Amino acid sequence: MLNLLWSALNVLVLLGIVYILFRAAKLVRQHLGRGALLLFVLAVLVISRRSANPTGPVKNLLARASTHGLFSNAGANQTVDLGGSNRLFLRAEYDSSHNSLKPNGLYASISGFTLGHRWEPVMGTLQPHGTQLRYWAVLNHHWLLLGTPVLTSSGEEFEGLMNTQPAIGPTLEVNKKAHVANMLSGPF
Repeated sequence: MLNLLWSALNVLVLLGIVYILFRAAKLVRQHLGRGALLLFVLAVLVISRRSANPTGPVKNLLARASTHGLFSNAGANQTVDLGGSNRLFLRAEYDSSHNSLKPNGLYASISGFTLGHRWEPVMGTLQPHGTQLRYWAVLNHHWLLLGTPVLTSSGEEFEGLMNTQPAIGPTLEVNKKAHVANMLSGPF
């Protein structure tokens, strides 16, 4: 609930600034003319333009995992409620062979109405726990006011168990053969 209230505060402050800028533009047009209004609007747009934070590729939270030579034949997903409409999605990738699980990757992403908030995945672990995976992920929660960081809640921890799915087996090979047969019987 606190997340939604903070987002609502961001919306109210933004609406207040837009109202003030609208009134200022009206005064500039009345006293200095349309040419000055055009310059004023362009100046406001240039000043308010921000560089977007590039998201880039999703970071593997397993510190020891490298991107070379790791192939996973199975994966598991977990959703964690963060409050309001915000949700943490965790994706685990692992190798399942000979009744053992070997974790290769843990990835985190956030969805929902995140105005005024930014979560930054920092690190995590995955450990086999019978036929499940025990996950632990650490995220920094940045509280923003109009995109400016106001407070950072460092090290919010999330942990739990993920149900694992069976490894990819003969069904994939059957689906590949059916797909190739459909492609060959197409309109050539």
